[in-house]
Amino acid sequence: MNAPLTDRVTPRAMMGPYKPLAPEAINAQALTSLMPVLIRAARAITRDPDRAEDLAQDALLRVWAKLRAGAEIDDLRPYLLTTLRNLAKRPPRMAPVEAAPDDTTPAAAFDRITMHEVLEAVATLPADQAQLLTRAATGDGTMAELAEESGLPQGTVASRVSRGRARLRKHFDLPEANPVGALLDR
Repeated sequence: MNAPLTDRVTPRAMMGPYKPLAPEAINAQALTSLMPVLIRAARAITRDPDRAEDLAQDALLRVWAKLRAGAEIDDLRPYLLTTLRNLAKRPPRMAPVEAAPDDTTPAAAFDRITMHEVLEAVATLPADQAQLLTRAATGDGTMAELAEESGLPQGTVASRVSRGRARLRKHFDLPEANPVGALLDR
């Protein structure tokens, strides 16, 4: 036989009378203890675990900031869930403008990076090609002067410099018609 309606025990009755937390009793532990509830609610709203985690944390931070500013919240759980739902209705925010890369980076910085990459590539060449190519590129002499200083025929010097340039073009995926000097052009 069913008990009379007034004798039934409901879950709410088992919890006792409603007692909201006093504002001074709301602390970080009280907030973080509600994090699983917030994440479940956020997942139900967004259907994306990553976005749900972000949304729950954002709601938690906003409520914490309000509490720190002196706001009195009668019941923390419904307030957090309402904040969560309101945040979910907003379109996602873009990254702040301050976080965007600075377009005013000095051109010299790009030149240094490019030069560093070129020097690393030159270091992978055979020593004789690297030395002759570096001297030819820096204008440290004509092919005839380089041949005389190295004791090699001028054709050999020109051939080694040409093979070094070809390897650099291949390393940087430059077309054959492009001069290696194009690496330093912007």
